[in-house]
Amino acid sequence: MLFATSLLAFVLTLVSWMMHTHHQQTVKMVERHPEWDSRKREYLLAQVRRRKKVTYTLMLIAIAVLISPAIPHNAAFIVYWAVVLLLVLWMVVIAGIDGFATKSYILSLRDERIASRRALEEEVKRLREENRSASSSVEE
Repeated sequence: MLFATSLLAFVLTLVSWMMHTHHQQTVKMVERHPEWDSRKREYLLAQVRRRKKVTYTLMLIAIAVLISPAIPHNAAFIVYWAVVLLLVLWMVVIAGIDGFATKSYILSLRDERIASRRALEEEVKRLREENRSASSSVEE
């Protein structure tokens, strides 16, 4: 049992470390590109902050799993695992918030792209009409 909990704690720690490394790379990428629009930079940095919370919570869960064999099997055991379960629930809530924020950001980009495309189509339509009216006045 001790081997299994140690192995699980090691895997959770490894995943946390990988996530932390990815967050650092994202921050460095944002810092390397000051020309990006502020909304994109703000979105990426807020995403890193949310995901760092998940990383730290995952590390807490790894520590909790590692010390779980030392918890006596009584009421404290139930409370202990209830707290661990709340930490997992906290991660799920943050992941949901992150998913909603990502969806909102993507939809706002899509809306901007649609609006600019419509404006471009209107401009093309106006130019074609001007071209037609200019060519019809030349023929007369």
